[in-house]
Amino acid sequence: MRRSNGDFAGDERAIEGLPIRLVIALVVGVAALSLMMNVLGQFDDSFQDETVTVEFSDELVNVGESTNVSVVTSEGEPVEGAYVLVRSGSLTVSNAPVELNTTDGYAELNIKNSNQNNPIDVDFRSDQKRGDIELEVISPSDSDYSTTENTPKLVVYR
Repeated sequence: MRRSNGDFAGDERAIEGLPIRLVIALVVGVAALSLMMNVLGQFDDSFQDETVTVEFSDELVNVGESTNVSVVTSEGEPVEGAYVLVRSGSLTVSNAPVELNTTDGYAELNIKNSNQNNPIDVDFRSDQKRGDIELEVISPSDSDYSTTENTPKLVVYR
């Protein structure tokens, strides 16, 4: 049962039916694409990593005093389980780097008070009355937080 070329040429359904089906598929595809774009436009940037930074109870601390250091989101909510590394800035931290754990939402940072937790031993130059120490945030490994580049510095004076 072979078809001859004359049978195919005489069949007009394929020629007339194909463009209609193509137009219908194109219209349905464009409508579906516009609906999908509309739905995707309603999503916010919740897929982006949220940034965290350091916050102090006192940004200016005298030697022998302490301050609470907490890691917070951009909305000001505390991040539990983050770590803060204390490093030398314009002041030399002789026992640097000191690691602070913010398990309870904050950590107490003591400046040159060795009988407390997390003592920071700072060295002033002979002509120096104040200086700063740098803090670096290490966000929890099982989170979607990213740290900001410009973390505030803690100012210490004597």
